[in-house]
Amino acid sequence: MIKTIIIDDEEEAREGVRVLLERDPEVELLAMCKHGLEAINAIYEHQPHLVFLDIQMPEINGFEVLNSIRPEAMPAVIFVTAYDQYAIRAFEVHAIDYLLKPFTDERFYRALTFAKQHIHQKHLNPKLNALLQQYQKENTQAQGDYLIQERASNRPSSNRLVIKSSGKIYFIQLEDIRWIEAYDYYIKIHIEGRFYLVRESMKRMVQKLPENQFARIHKSSIVNLNQIVELEPYFNGEYIVHLQSGEKLKLSRNFKKNLLGRWEEL
Repeated sequence: MIKTIIIDDEEEAREGVRVLLERDPEVELLAMCKHGLEAINAIYEHQPHLVFLDIQMPEINGFEVLNSIRPEAMPAVIFVTAYDQYAIRAFEVHAIDYLLKPFTDERFYRALTFAKQHIHQKHLNPKLNALLQQYQKENTQAQGDYLIQERASNRPSSNRLVIKSSGKIYFIQLEDIRWIEAYDYYIKIHIEGRFYLVRESMKRMVQKLPENQFARIHKSSIVNLNQIVELEPYFNGEYIVHLQSGEKLKLSRNFKKNLLGRWEEL
């Protein structure tokens, strides 16, 4: 059986592909996804052999879905598009199959047969990675990364942030965040070895984080409380906050009560 997932933000399009797939006894339909974030979760959960993937979807498009999948988990892909002529030319150059909406039943089954042959031979298209690398290079976001708001029904865990960065989707566990820094009209989310530059305000960011785990300690700093190893008294009633990483942040007087009030003994 060929485990298959349909990914399209239009219900009518999903149902059309589903009806056609039901006529093939070799195909086992595992999931029908309405948007990119749901698709990424479904691919990792079900590990399908084949995916029918729409290109134009809100927030996370089809290329970004694939860019977010590890190579060992990558399924065979039949792209689906309504009008993206540039994408069609890219598919032709890289010999990747696609369906242009609206497509005929004959065209659908020709694409399906081609994909099944590759799956049975365990020989997925070697040029898919080249296309994804090309897309990522052309869509690097010079203006920074941004947060994706998870829908409650698609949230396997509330202890993470979803960040779209350079055509990929990253799932950042809250416990891995060391601290967050104000940076002009952006914020820097610091984790081990790197940071994400996100278009967001400090005020809105602190509202997204659990109060029992994060605290604002300065107009330009939010800290993960579990990363603090020492509070060192400084001048004028301020403190220096030492983190496990060795970084030192200033606890300003305006936010001192907010932090020290969490530990009555201080």
